[in-house]
Amino acid sequence: MCVSNLLSGLSRRLPCSLSDDRLRRVWPAHAVCLIALLFCLAQQAHAQTTGAIVFSGLKNDGSFNELAHEGTKRAIEQLDLDIQEWVATDEQEVFGVLRSLAKHGADHLVTLGFTNTEAVRTVATEYPDVMFTHIDGLIADMPNVRSILFSEQESGFVAGYVAGLKSKSAKVGTIGGTDIPPVRRFMCGFAAGAKHADGSVEIQASYVGPNSGAFRDIRGGKLAAEQMLTSGVDVIFAPAGLAAEGVAKAAEGAGAHVIMVDANRNAFIPGTVLTSALKRVDEAAFATWKSVSNGTWTAGVEIMTVRENGVDWAVDEHNKALVVDIERSVSEVKRALADGTLVIEPVDNVAGCSEIL
Repeated sequence: MCVSNLLSGLSRRLPCSLSDDRLRRVWPAHAVCLIALLFCLAQQAHAQTTGAIVFSGLKNDGSFNELAHEGTKRAIEQLDLDIQEWVATDEQEVFGVLRSLAKHGADHLVTLGFTNTEAVRTVATEYPDVMFTHIDGLIADMPNVRSILFSEQESGFVAGYVAGLKSKSAKVGTIGGTDIPPVRRFMCGFAAGAKHADGSVEIQASYVGPNSGAFRDIRGGKLAAEQMLTSGVDVIFAPAGLAAEGVAKAAEGAGAHVIMVDANRNAFIPGTVLTSALKRVDEAAFATWKSVSNGTWTAGVEIMTVRENGVDWAVDEHNKALVVDIERSVSEVKRALADGTLVIEPVDNVAGCSEIL
């Protein structure tokens, strides 16, 4: 019935109606029509249409978005759910995609990233009966929104501790994608961890670019790293998304090390990648869909920490030889973070981490 309605009255019923200037501005009309049509087809083909996840930029970015995709894929396979995946070109297009999905029957929408917080808040207000889970962005005061955050400062602290122990020059650096709160928490945690390992260590910091496009700028990451490496820095922590690949390539050329972020990227350049600071976005996505499936989903705020294995560091066959001498020491730091003996406060503003930002 849904498909026949769409086909018989596109101009009246679809969100791509010429009278809907708001959607026309933020999302191409034919794409919004396609979203509506495909979502209705899914409703006919499946007894239960669970919802959709919306990516901004690249889905397969080797980092944050790809982890969310992997967690969603696991939910589809293991929980037998029908979940659609949509990729918006940028943050502005997210508004149109969310509105179309919400209007045409999505029960639950998952969104990703601090930069999409405004879109989630706006559309969740417009569609109070649709549930939203916003991963890595904070919305604490809406009855139909659950925010899942990560203790980036703990992950960054462990990475900084590793860097401080392994640096031969006593000079380490961190290159973020752009200046947003999750990246600041990573970078300031890194600074604290490096100082915890070696109080005399010198710390440098920079960003790839001024907006979210920087996370996809591999060349920009490489240039930022090359500049930093000329000063003697020999370990760089890169919470920079796909741009971290450029940082790693620069480190390889200089005989230095890089610490990757979010996913386990130890295999990217073995011998150059010292470790990866893990942010278990895959677990957050899977747990979200599981709670939707079994009816336990609730609104509110969840923070994934070292204690819940929400953040960690990666040791495998690709970097074992590089870190075998410090594994016990790092495990002790992780244990102290988990039991509260060591507390690293999140830093979301520049003043709180003035030594590097």
